[in-house]
Amino acid sequence: MKKHLILMFIIVGLSNLNAQVKISWKVDADRKVADIVLYNESNENIIVPLDTTSLQPYYSDSYRITENEWIDRYPFLGLTLNIYDQPDQKNIETQIHSHINLSEFDKIKAENDSIKKEFDIKIKEWKSQNDIQKVNANINYYIINHLVFLHAKEKILFSVPFNLDNITNRKSGPLQGFYLLDCTRNNTGYLSARIDKNIYQYITESQKKKLREYKLFVGELKSNKTEVKCIQNT
Repeated sequence: MKKHLILMFIIVGLSNLNAQVKISWKVDADRKVADIVLYNESNENIIVPLDTTSLQPYYSDSYRITENEWIDRYPFLGLTLNIYDQPDQKNIETQIHSHINLSEFDKIKAENDSIKKEFDIKIKEWKSQNDIQKVNANINYYIINHLVFLHAKEKILFSVPFNLDNITNRKSGPLQGFYLLDCTRNNTGYLSARIDKNIYQYITESQKKKLREYKLFVGELKSNKTEVKCIQNT
């Protein structure tokens, strides 16, 4: 009971730090890379669960990390790329690749099977090393390996692929969302993330002990807005 109260105190106590974790971004001239800055303006050491390898597309009912909604290899903790066309300022809806090149089907299936086999072996080892019994091992592995540690006043920089034709930038796999821009409008974009306290239920008590020098971030991140240029095919 005492352990749970301590964790609850850490999470609730962080709510006033929500506005002190900032994020900014820009897109390179070739529109291939998004350069992102994450910085901690507070005097606290903070952990932010964030996938710094990929963006994810906007969905009106955005995916959450739960066992029922879990999808292997989907970047749940990736920053969401929000794009809207002024003056309407409505999020451009995400399109989903609905066709499969049948000539590539066997190759894609073989690649996916290989990735899954390697990942299953890794998860089995992870469960043993971390004594994971009461939480979902796949979710635990993903969260623990995507924690960003920010010391007080610290700033980190990272870059992710910027690809409107395949926002998660996966060669194969689930939910390869893309955006179709109207080149007659001024398209504006920003990055966002919503970190819910419920994701911390997938971290074991022993793992929480190792993180006790940091506050666990709960809240929303929202970057600056920037123009997203529409490249027309010639």
